[in-house]
Amino acid sequence: KGSNYLELLSKTETVVFDKTGTLTKGTFTVTALHPAGGFTEQALLEYAALAESWSSHPISLSLRQSAGIDGDGGRVSGVEEIAGHGVTAVVDGRRVAVGNARLMTAQGVDFVPNDHPGTVVYAAIDGTFAGSILISDQLKATAAGAVRSLRSQGLRTVMLTGDNAKTAQAV
Repeated sequence: KGSNYLELLSKTETVVFDKTGTLTKGTFTVTALHPAGGFTEQALLEYAALAESWSSHPISLSLRQSAGIDGDGGRVSGVEEIAGHGVTAVVDGRRVAVGNARLMTAQGVDFVPNDHPGTVVYAAIDGTFAGSILISDQLKATAAGAVRSLRSQGLRTVMLTGDNAKTAQAV
């Protein structure tokens, strides 16, 4: 409270936005499947979703929703979440690793990098690269107009994100 805060706000030169949940809806959806090595799109998505079935992470939820999986039906065991990397699990007796490029490297998986804008989730089954899954967030309908309005008033706008440069640029 107080006019001093309004006066201070009038001197603003730069507005900084967090991307997820501010400029975007913060709801992730699977937007592309890129199977590799003889794996089908369905197998890639199903194994990834099952391996992620115990995680509460929003990306895990988007995988399960896209695959239509609610629970693991007793098909999953040995789940290990690796902070900042992903998850490993045994699904139907097969060793599955699902996560980022660092996880694939740590698991010794020879994988094909995917640099599409969005969040890329890589999957390996029994040590073999099974493919990548692109997960994207949706821009809020009001975000572009708000940023344009601020810029038209001479304000500089900055977006903070942990995403890669291509994803940030796309937003």
